[in-house]
Amino acid sequence: FIGVVLLAEIVLAGYNVDRQALEELVEKGEITQHDLDNFLTPESISAAYARISRDPKSATELRAEAREEVEGARRSNKTIVFKMGHQSIAEHAVLNFDVLGISRLAIEFLEAQRLCSYTEKSQRYVTMEGDYVTPAEFRSVEPEFHKIVGFQNKTYFKLYDVLKNYFRSKDEFLDRARHLVDLIIQSGIKIKDPEQVAQGTLDGWAKEDARYVLCMATEGQLGFTTNARDLEKFIKYCAASQLEETRDLGVKLQKQGERVASSLLLFFKPNDYYMNSRRRMTREVQDLLANSIYTERLVSRGDDEVSLVEWDEQGDDNLVANLIQAATNMPFQEALYHAFMLSTKQKTEIVKKALENREKWDPVPREFEIPQLTYDVVMSSSCFAQFKRHRMLTLLPLAYDPEKLGYTTPLSITDSGLEAKFKKVINATEEVYALFKKKNIKSEALPYVLTNAHNRRVNVKMNARELYAASRLRLDLHAQWDIRRKYTKMSELAREVMPLTFLMLCGKHEHDALRDKVYAK
Repeated sequence: FIGVVLLAEIVLAGYNVDRQALEELVEKGEITQHDLDNFLTPESISAAYARISRDPKSATELRAEAREEVEGARRSNKTIVFKMGHQSIAEHAVLNFDVLGISRLAIEFLEAQRLCSYTEKSQRYVTMEGDYVTPAEFRSVEPEFHKIVGFQNKTYFKLYDVLKNYFRSKDEFLDRARHLVDLIIQSGIKIKDPEQVAQGTLDGWAKEDARYVLCMATEGQLGFTTNARDLEKFIKYCAASQLEETRDLGVKLQKQGERVASSLLLFFKPNDYYMNSRRRMTREVQDLLANSIYTERLVSRGDDEVSLVEWDEQGDDNLVANLIQAATNMPFQEALYHAFMLSTKQKTEIVKKALENREKWDPVPREFEIPQLTYDVVMSSSCFAQFKRHRMLTLLPLAYDPEKLGYTTPLSITDSGLEAKFKKVINATEEVYALFKKKNIKSEALPYVLTNAHNRRVNVKMNARELYAASRLRLDLHAQWDIRRKYTKMSELAREVMPLTFLMLCGKHEHDALRDKVYAK
């Protein structure tokens, strides 16, 4: 036999296209409505890829056949995806949605779906106009709801006006803003008017802190990208939701998705598991713990705001063992024995070599996924809105609880003499919350009235690689103060229990200096 060198061939099979651009082509007569509805569909790509494993034709030929016979492609999808159970085929159909006029609370529900992509309009850059959703669950208490939201929004503008002057009047903030602009310029981005950008940064901080009095019924918008498989699953979650807004969101997503991928979106009705299992479990736990006497706390590190409750006791050794295994191909137990026997200096050298010449945007090696940490974090709604963007972590948010967990006050509010106004809004909000609770408003809907300042508890489980990735952004000088404070504490606790593993843990602005220190000769 004569060996033949084969060169890979890459064919661009598809890409995102703006639906409205296609509709404009229909209006111009350049394509027909029939083409738009039946020919320009992601279903043909899914159908073609579904047949790759069993058909001798090339992927390119299969796509051509699917395009020529779209109805056949749709029948094929239904058979392969749903009857044969190969649901991953639906992941080849990708859809993009503009999601408008949705509340902050509903955005939390939407963005809990881990494998989708979201880009949300930031309240740092946009001055809120006072738009908010009126929940259907509040029909019986609408006057009280409108009154408290009006008070919150009015206070927001008052706080913003004062905070804008507060940030501009302090040299320390202006110096920091200018420094951030300098870092951007040093990264290679050209800025026409650096001083104007610095002033805009100060205004952004004012908006950021003023928004803590806005409620979770405040309207937001985002770009949402998902594949058909994840979309179908999310629509099922929506149908099982206790909130009318999120049920309506699911119906609208289903309607829009079916326009281009009806053969991949079939099973929307939630079964008993989706509808009732959580409630049954909640009742069981409450009954079991009703007479329980809690006497002691498990060992943890940290405080009531951020505590490290569980971690890999031999995290550093496990990491080094995995690096040894990667270098030698020996069994893990043997590699772990070597890791135990090495001196701290020797282990440090192995970790340093694994991270040598790494730049600030480079991920750490996959072996860093082995050490695990679990945190119990109390954070504001505003902080959680940013925290949830790190979707590869395991985030288990608990219900908002203003009575037990209170709220977070931005330092700028206190320093600028606005604490009395801020607290007045918080107190009024909590009075309305208690009133709605007394009137038996659905517990799932009560957070609509709470502010961005109100706290919730979140169980956070992550591996070392994920903490590196998140801390690179959240420990950086550009990060918002609330989430930066949380990640600062989380990082400190991580270094305490695994100093070798987190040898280079830092924000991206300090990466180069830390690297020079660690690798100094």
